[in-house]
Amino acid sequence: MCGIAGIFHQRSLLPTHVEAAREALRTRGPDGSGLHYFSYSPQKKWHSSEHGTRSTAALLQTRLSIRDLSTAGAQPMQNEDGSAWIIYNGEIYGWEQEAEELRRRGHRFTGHSDTEFILHGYEEWGEEILDRLQGMFAIAILDLRREQLLLARDRLGEKPLFYRPEKKCFSFASSARALAALHGPEEQLRFNPRAIDAFLTHRYIPAPLSIFEGIYKLPAAHRLIVKLNQGEISVGDPEEYWQLSPEATDPAMLFHDSVQQRLVSDRPLGIFLSGGIDSQAIAASVARSGEFSALTTFTATFPNDPRYDESTAAAEIARRLGLRHRELPITMNSLDAPRIIADLDEPFADPSAIPTWYLCQAAVQEIVVALAGDGGDELFAGYKRYGVHQRAAQLLPRFSKKKSRWSSSNLCLKTSRRGRCRRLLLSHQLGWEEAYALRFSALDPLTRAFLQPDLTVQSNYWRRPASGLAPRDWMLECDRLNYLPEYILRKSDLCGMAHSLELRSPMVDHRFVAAVHGMNPRERFTNPPKKFLQNQIGPQAVTGPKRGFNPPLHDWLQQPTLRDLCHDLPRELETLTGGQLAADSLAALMREAEGNRSLDEVKWMLLVLLLSLQQLKNSHCS
Repeated sequence: MCGIAGIFHQRSLLPTHVEAAREALRTRGPDGSGLHYFSYSPQKKWHSSEHGTRSTAALLQTRLSIRDLSTAGAQPMQNEDGSAWIIYNGEIYGWEQEAEELRRRGHRFTGHSDTEFILHGYEEWGEEILDRLQGMFAIAILDLRREQLLLARDRLGEKPLFYRPEKKCFSFASSARALAALHGPEEQLRFNPRAIDAFLTHRYIPAPLSIFEGIYKLPAAHRLIVKLNQGEISVGDPEEYWQLSPEATDPAMLFHDSVQQRLVSDRPLGIFLSGGIDSQAIAASVARSGEFSALTTFTATFPNDPRYDESTAAAEIARRLGLRHRELPITMNSLDAPRIIADLDEPFADPSAIPTWYLCQAAVQEIVVALAGDGGDELFAGYKRYGVHQRAAQLLPRFSKKKSRWSSSNLCLKTSRRGRCRRLLLSHQLGWEEAYALRFSALDPLTRAFLQPDLTVQSNYWRRPASGLAPRDWMLECDRLNYLPEYILRKSDLCGMAHSLELRSPMVDHRFVAAVHGMNPRERFTNPPKKFLQNQIGPQAVTGPKRGFNPPLHDWLQQPTLRDLCHDLPRELETLTGGQLAADSLAALMREAEGNRSLDEVKWMLLVLLLSLQQLKNSHCS
């Protein structure tokens, strides 16, 4: 697990900028770092260069050592003749057998890291190496012979990758903040108005948007080729290298195999265990293996707020499975809010990121790798919204009849009776597919139009599923393309990497995902949901109501540090967004939210936006 960044320019680089980017990635890789410079000349073409003023390209990495703790796993890594270089963030599983094939074909391995396998695999198979990779990854491979750079992101989107294409420069990094640092504070970075509206829509910024204009996220399951012919930089369009298709394979076998593969580590490893079925199924698979039954399960406890505490159920699960169990008391302090928001990189307002951040902070005192249960709800339709919105398909038109431009002269939130009626009418206007965003959106298009009177807002900013899918399949595919990679998995990546902890999610193994999609719908979609996972646990299963992993937001918002920010928020956000958000409209919303607990998440979202934009402007914006 690492942080990566790179830049290719037609002018000499400033080493201070490169070092600033490496420092911005420090928590993603505290165990070591690497940096290599390159230059181009008509005589020598692209070639390695010493640190100096004539270097026009650089690859850098910060390393969290998980496999092969020796220097043989260090990055940037080159092949034998120095013609290919790799930096890579992630974890590849089950590659050892194919590595033997590469050895038989003459490739020489000096260590036992997956990085070396990817590099030799690229030498042998070219870009088709992506088809052979099982796991999570953001990869950059520089091919000096072909004068090109290959970027790729894993199929389900566990690892992030940002990039900035320009006429005379191309750069990329694991985070938006590191990428901005790579260009230095003198760069004219500006906030992206569409990204701000997307954040107000979804509480996160979906790919390919980023908070900065001109910087993009590479979508999950996409690759990007950058041609570097004769020193000129030519950036292609992102290409999808994998599409999900059902497989007629045994999902139970693949589930167990996926868990076992993610138990391989040269560093201490544990299991995040809640009271839910998803993490319970993973723990049961570990316990059944016997070899890893001595692993410890970790559960967050909340001594000051038992409403969110699942420790009793988790302890019973661990007892039934015969696993060692540790409870990690979590105390959430509103004074930590600025640091948490900074660690979330861009504006990101999922409230459950707060306790997840604290859980990772506590767990890393004992382990470096943790298995987590992300992905089960998106595979087996575990969220209540699927059933609710599926019933709405009988009442709403399928497709949108929306206006070309939304406008609203007054605030009308869903917490009032009038607001609920307006949202119902809005659903009919949007159509069934577009109205799905309202099920868990932060603010509807009319409210966003009221807050941003001069911006043409969109109903949503999602990647759209293929047409012709049945309603339930459409919702699940929409979540796989958007909610899962850019919200659920991004939260895990950011909170884990904030504390140098690697989180692994067996349920998003692409082979298992394909096998689940090949299941008989009667076996996959059950009532209650996720009977398949309960069957993997067996009679030891502990069942109960589904709980969210939410923080005491209301208590936080009453603390002086955050209350004072709320007073200044309307004018501050108007200034930070260059007038995109209207102060008077924001003030009306804040008055509506005052004392209304049902709007706590909206207040938190606006506070996240305020603090995040302040931090980004102070560090990276003109």
